[in-house]
Amino acid sequence: MTYRNLRTARTSIFLSMVFSVLLCGCASVGTTGGPARLRGTLWWLTSEDLELSDGAWEKELDAVQSLGMDTLIFNVPYAGPQGGDSFEMLLGRLDARGMHVYLDTLATSEWWMLDTAAEEVTRACDRAVLLHQRYGGHPSFMGFYIPYECYVMWGTQRDLVTTLYTEISRGCKTIAPGKRVMISPFFILDDEGNLGDFRWAAPDEYRSFWQSILAEASIDIVALQDSGEHLACYTLEQRRPFFQAMHSACAATGTTLWANVESGELNVASLEEYVRRFGRKTHVNSPKTTPFWRAVPAERFLDKLTLAGDYTNDAITWGYREFLRPSRGATAEKAYQEYVSVLLNRCVD
Repeated sequence: MTYRNLRTARTSIFLSMVFSVLLCGCASVGTTGGPARLRGTLWWLTSEDLELSDGAWEKELDAVQSLGMDTLIFNVPYAGPQGGDSFEMLLGRLDARGMHVYLDTLATSEWWMLDTAAEEVTRACDRAVLLHQRYGGHPSFMGFYIPYECYVMWGTQRDLVTTLYTEISRGCKTIAPGKRVMISPFFILDDEGNLGDFRWAAPDEYRSFWQSILAEASIDIVALQDSGEHLACYTLEQRRPFFQAMHSACAATGTTLWANVESGELNVASLEEYVRRFGRKTHVNSPKTTPFWRAVPAERFLDKLTLAGDYTNDAITWGYREFLRPSRGATAEKAYQEYVSVLLNRCVD
């Protein structure tokens, strides 16, 4: 496969590697007290993304690598055969840059309401077979992402999610033993039910739930979402007990812990403000909240990486594509430049 402007691309790759060395040199201490290394981002791949020109994709990937990231976790069906030749060519670009990719096994709508897991397990494993057949030869293809992002479940729902994680992860390992399997669960800090009707689990119960799943499933990486449901008002110390809980669960089961240090948040100063503005029991993903989302401020993001670094060396992020991707406009580009400045300058200092 050939690419236009190869010399320019190589120059961009070299500069990105320089930035990456600076970032990694600062962050690689991880669990000895420094920030976790930001190594990748989740990316909701759209048909519009696949229609980007060669030059536009080179700029997109330059921007990703200039933050020290080398890994993309692609979501939705376009990250697969539905993406046609355009997706195949994108993987070729990632191959050429030495980047890594995880591909989504997808999830049926309202999967948590399923009566049984059997059809969903078959569907997901069939997709894993197809992904491996089509893309297994790409050096960039590192593994699978199982997208049942959940918290803690009880009763029949606990049995359901345990079966889904266990059978699909084992299926992925049977299909491609050398590929890794990643998940990204979250935790909830709202113990009074302001954000919806749900049962809350304390950190010890959270640890027990995930340790039981990880002991049965063939999951390699848990990328723990760090936000407590995306609210800017939550403190780092409120999040710490759940990081400790998941760290313990992973240590007990030989699972690798990463952090999903989110770079998008809902800008509210307190839960009380949230209730006043949106109403009690309003979910954070309600259309009411849409105008109030933003990129996490860069200094705050570095603080969150530092918290994660007490438990893991490695982090990915959700929110880059939505709030930091420079091509999304002036607001995103400004936020992106602040991230580059803060992360790189902190490492230089």
